[in-house]
Amino acid sequence: MEKRQISDDMTVLLRQLVMQNQIKMAGLVLRTYLIRHWKIDERLAGKFTLLYFSKHYPKQLERYQKLLNRVG
Repeated sequence: MEKRQISDDMTVLLRQLVMQNQIKMAGLVLRTYLIRHWKIDERLAGKFTLLYFSKHYPKQLERYQKLLNRVG
């Protein structure tokens, strides 16, 4: 499998969204990017998105998941 990188513009956008507490929107943007630009299926894009946020923004992801658990 070839090694791909997320574009610099996309990483800047994701960082800005996360820092504005818009992690859900950042996840949707990344997932859509992966589907359209990397041409992968939705399920795999979802897994990659979760892995990306687990690696780069673990504290924000944990905070968001706790919020979801409280609400749901």
